[in-house]
Amino acid sequence: MGGRSLSDASSFIRDVGSCCSSILFESDTVVVGSKDGAIKSWSIETGEQILGLEFDGPISDLAVSEEVLYAACSSLLVAVEISTGEVLWRSQLEGSSDSVTIWGGFIWALSSVYEIDISDYTESTLWKFNSRGELIERWSFAEKGWHMGVNNGIEIGIGRPSCGFIKVGRDGILNYHSLAVASPVTIGCDGTETIIFGLSDGSICNSEGDLCGKGSGLVTSIISIDDGWASGDQNGRILWGEEEIELGSEILSLGVAPNGVDLWVQTWENKSRIFSISPGGVHSQVLEHPDRIVLCDFKEGGIVFGDQVGRVFLVEERYESRFDQGGMESLQREGKRNLLMERLRRLRE
Repeated sequence: MGGRSLSDASSFIRDVGSCCSSILFESDTVVVGSKDGAIKSWSIETGEQILGLEFDGPISDLAVSEEVLYAACSSLLVAVEISTGEVLWRSQLEGSSDSVTIWGGFIWALSSVYEIDISDYTESTLWKFNSRGELIERWSFAEKGWHMGVNNGIEIGIGRPSCGFIKVGRDGILNYHSLAVASPVTIGCDGTETIIFGLSDGSICNSEGDLCGKGSGLVTSIISIDDGWASGDQNGRILWGEEEIELGSEILSLGVAPNGVDLWVQTWENKSRIFSISPGGVHSQVLEHPDRIVLCDFKEGGIVFGDQVGRVFLVEERYESRFDQGGMESLQREGKRNLLMERLRRLRE
């Protein structure tokens, strides 16, 4: 099973032209942004393309609210009507536009300024816009923000010098908060009742002040799962509930398997390998891919991967079951079909 390719397991394969930089998997649609500034979306049911837009890249983050897509791209925040692709408004930020989220009826964007002379970030800014693109308020701070989440306010995990996180609540006041460990935040995810942060020393902390776990190195991926969380680090250690699994290679990304039960883990060592881990910690390789998988997103019944060369892969439970029932003969037929489709796709480019 470990030699089976990601392409063979995918119900559709698409291309955004350059390295995938953001993925949003919602409802019946997959939306993907690229490093070079493309935004494309497809219907899961039909495979047909819905959006095909070009902006200055990279597309760093995506969020959806009331049929409007918000994209953090280059130094802009852009609002796009999903049904038509019309750009409703765009706002210029300072530095690079890093992330976007929705809270309290407003659109929140995070940007950062990088100084080439000192090879470091010197300032970040949190921006608050209304649905018409009008700037309501902004807050600047010295640290780079590495994850912006929603938890009765906007919480942003930050790096040096302060570490910890900042929070802006309904009162509009920015406050600094410490975490259980004084190490720079590298990544984060929104939990059910708190924000979970991964730190550079391998610690996992929440915004309530608890130390939740400790990995073996810099945390490279973290997701909310089953009212808890799962994390992976640069040395290949997975933390999930009571389980601690060593995979020995850098963790690229994590996601919930199409069956909605297992954890799928992507590692890198000359090629991408996808491992499936059961809630009891039993793990095995299920798929592989020649190019580096840079991100993924998931929802009930499916998981989407984006790779370094711009290809997008959707794996669905309803499609996976055909392999389980049909055996190797089915696998070979699907492999030949996918090879033919890949050749046809390249001829159309």
